Amino acid sequence: MAVSAIEVGFWVSVFFGTSWLLFTMVYTLILFSDLMADIINPIELCEQVNRFRWPEYITHICLFLMLLVRGQYFASLINLPVLAHDGNQLTNNQHLLDNTTIFVQLPKEKRMAELKLIFFLASFFIYLICFLISILKK
Repeated sequence: MAVSAIEVGFWVSVFFGTSWLLFTMVYTLILFSDLMADIINPIELCEQVNRFRWPEYITHICLFLMLLVRGQYFASLINLPVLAHDGNQLTNNQHLLDNTTIFVQLPKEKRMAELKLIFFLASFFIYLICFLISILKK
């Protein structure tokens, strides 16, 4: 039995969304390194990082909902801790970087970006395995 175009389209969009999240984390880490090397100033860093916060959150929520609707419960479940952390930051109004306190926030923000990068990279490979399993089932 052939794999449906909907199934392939679903997984392609999951891979594109995860790739976007990987890109935002790599870009954020590069910006943090540039700040520590005094290549950019704190105002530029905060503007550039904050510009990607909402698209990152929306993309991650959409990925979670897509996985949940398609019955990929394990893949959905592994996203919950990161979504909970992001939701906590949003509700406590701590999701945007402040250029006056960035040097105090930098170690924590850099560590969180590193952890998210590792998570999204691992997620990419988990989604790849889920995709292969769904193809082999058919």
